Amino acid sequence: MKNLRREDLSLNHYIKNYALQDFIEEEKDITLSYLSSESSPPTSYVYEINSTMEPLPTSKGRGLAYIDNPSDVTEQSNQVTVYDSEGVVISGSNYNIDYIDGRVIVASSAIVPAAIDYKWHYVALVDEWPVEESSELPIVVVDISRTAKRGFQLGGGKFVSRSVFLHIFAFDASERDDIVEALYNGLYLKSCAYQIFTKGTMIDWDGRFNSDYEYTTISGSSNLKFDNVVSENITSPLMSIVSNDYTQLTNLRNKFRNRISFDLIHWEEA
Repeated sequence: MKNLRREDLSLNHYIKNYALQDFIEEEKDITLSYLSSESSPPTSYVYEINSTMEPLPTSKGRGLAYIDNPSDVTEQSNQVTVYDSEGVVISGSNYNIDYIDGRVIVASSAIVPAAIDYKWHYVALVDEWPVEESSELPIVVVDISRTAKRGFQLGGGKFVSRSVFLHIFAFDASERDDIVEALYNGLYLKSCAYQIFTKGTMIDWDGRFNSDYEYTTISGSSNLKFDNVVSENITSPLMSIVSNDYTQLTNLRNKFRNRISFDLIHWEEA
């Protein structure tokens, strides 16, 4: 994994699980429906959450909460509770959770999940410019761009600096301001761990928690420091230039918008 990808993953992990910690919502007693098309009896039975919440908890960039608190490196035990048809709690050892798509997977037909309580990420965190079908508001776009490196006058090692922009799109001014304040406070005079992800990220390719995940920082490198943090509300015209293409954005997506810019800096040995 290249350095830029590690920095991107480290930053995304920090924003989702630390800076936006106050934007975790909860749904209770939501019914589950059996998905025959996704199941593979007799070894796998898949049940889907029937949420009508807006924004949808399983829309892009959101998903169910998979750790109990920001400092955890193990799978949650208090964010998701599954019940049978009698309202009896089913032990977490009897099912797996697809945190991205909002599904419960059991390995036996004798276990029939009927309802679920769960917490989920209200703010969508993505790394691409939002278009109409990408996800529902609110959205935070992480954009890492320019890179600069400079060495020390004496000794080895160098500072690596990348320019980062967070683009915030919200339903209204109050929601925008709340999200911006949380992000700004999470960045100003702060830093996050620079992880190496030797065994992958917390969430695996199939949406399940990666039981092999290890919290390992990169040897010979400092934390990722957030410097020159600046927040500004955007009242730009509808037309925006993204990746040298013109992308038409709606009034809604531009009306309550903010941009936070900062430098992502770390020191690494020679």
